[in-house]
Amino acid sequence: MFLWFCVANTILIATIVIGYRLSNPEQLPFTWPRIGKGAIVSAGRSAAEAYEHGGQANLGTYLETLEQDTGLRSSLYDSAHRDLGRVARGPEPPLDAWKQPQSALVLDVSGSLGTVRIVTTVDNSYVFVAQIPRRESSGFWSRIFVAAFLVTVALVCYLLAQNITLPIVRLRALTSEFSRGNFSARVTLGRILERKDEIGGLARDFTVMASRIETLMNAQQRLVGDVSHELRSPITRLRLALGLLRRKKGLDPGMSLARMEREVERLDLLIGQLLTLSRLESLNEPPRMETLDLAALVREVSADADFEATSMDRNVQLLECIECRVSGVPDLIRSAIENVVRNALKYTGPNTPVTIRLIRCDGGRTATTVVEDEGPGVPSEMLDHIFEPFYRVDEARNRQTGGAGLGLAIAHRIIRLHGGSIDAANREPSGLDVRIRLPIVTGTEAQEQLPKGRNGDSHRSRR
Repeated sequence: MFLWFCVANTILIATIVIGYRLSNPEQLPFTWPRIGKGAIVSAGRSAAEAYEHGGQANLGTYLETLEQDTGLRSSLYDSAHRDLGRVARGPEPPLDAWKQPQSALVLDVSGSLGTVRIVTTVDNSYVFVAQIPRRESSGFWSRIFVAAFLVTVALVCYLLAQNITLPIVRLRALTSEFSRGNFSARVTLGRILERKDEIGGLARDFTVMASRIETLMNAQQRLVGDVSHELRSPITRLRLALGLLRRKKGLDPGMSLARMEREVERLDLLIGQLLTLSRLESLNEPPRMETLDLAALVREVSADADFEATSMDRNVQLLECIECRVSGVPDLIRSAIENVVRNALKYTGPNTPVTIRLIRCDGGRTATTVVEDEGPGVPSEMLDHIFEPFYRVDEARNRQTGGAGLGLAIAHRIIRLHGGSIDAANREPSGLDVRIRLPIVTGTEAQEQLPKGRNGDSHRSRR
């Protein structure tokens, strides 16, 4: 935009200068006062020679020819101040013309009359007077210049205004539409999006911003709906238990109280997971990291999960565990692996194991934690969605297991914060394979990285 205005101003200034010069020829560098000085002095000498060789008649003929050819109206005066060349008196010299230097052109104040003192070889002194011509139609050209200048300014300003304001008007309309709740409003005109200036950049940024806000708003609406749905079920059961407790018609109050306690624990678990997910989503930069022993952490998680699995007629087996170190927050990485393992325990078949392997991939640069179960698996078209909050593959089965669909979403967010990745794939003939990948810290990097304080219980929630 700045370059456009610079070009426009340069064109206008050039137009002004050229127009002024053309309409005022006396200001041009090639007028008689500049390069015509020698020509006027030569004309004076020729006039004196014409008079001395041919008299007044010869001088008159020369002066007429000079005026026709050059436009100079001139006269030749002798030392007695007599006009030698014309019957009608020509331009008169100033009184001090006979005192000025020899063969030097002297102009009057207006620059329209030039005089030259000529001394011939026979010591005769003359004064040659020339009236310098002007362009007669300068007023006409000035009017044309003013009109052309105004038209040029109007045209350039109009084109600039169109080039700048039309895209901005379009963006303003889209912004107004977006503010009224139409989050699908986008800049679709190619001539705006393909611009290389600031307006094109603004249009592209608006499109990215609108897409991001629409995604966030849809996620928020979906989250509010899912949270409301999840909270409604335990609250309904609490009300039912309270109603039964009030009636006390042969029912054991302890059963209702136990039911209420389970539902309160479920609410506590759900709220804790929601708070954890909310904190993870609100982090705009990676948390403070420290180098940790991933192999020791996996062994600890495997042992704890196997102890819990005994009450479910299942078990957890650690088949392989290579030694490696990664950079991260221990409590968060532990939470991610625990969520994946516990999710596998929910869906693996009775009396079947959940296996864990910690291996190296990508030429030893990545530590991959593989968690496998022998459950029913997940339909292939739903594999990309199981890491979304509250997403359920089978609504009835998830409600029976007590899950709210937040464990894998929390794990996904934690691993992303640590620069890793997590994905799932179906096993043959049945089961699910979840792989958590984290970059390995080499020995040199581990020594250079100073341990930092853990975030501790600020990231810990009941699961």
